[in-house]
Amino acid sequence: MPQTNVATGTFPSLKAANQAVHRLVSSGFARNSIELHRHEDDEGYDLEIHARAENIRRAKRLMHGSWNYAMSMENVGDMASGTIRTARSHPLVLLGAGVLAGFVLYNLIPRSSSQENPRRTRQPARSGQRARHARR
Repeated sequence: MPQTNVATGTFPSLKAANQAVHRLVSSGFARNSIELHRHEDDEGYDLEIHARAENIRRAKRLMHGSWNYAMSMENVGDMASGTIRTARSHPLVLLGAGVLAGFVLYNLIPRSSSQENPRRTRQPARSGQRARHARR
């Protein structure tokens, strides 16, 4: 059996603790690895989760949700490093995305009137010859 570590969190109400449990379970943590303990003075709840060492950081992030600013900044760092790893492992996808972005930007740049296609300029109307031929 793999070595497990414990991540803990304190919550002011049962509702907040249950929301954390729901986030953990919906993200793949086993419900039987999560324990909820009521404070003896009825002032909140402690949550413990037993997880492998490589999952402790993720469990703590999920446990505290988005209201913890320090944890959310840690999420940004994790996402950025994940993006860099993905870009390094798929260089052709990155190249394709760059070419597509360049094509889009090129087509968004307005062209000046001196570069317009000469065929698109309006020709002066001829005298009524065409109108007479069309009536015949």
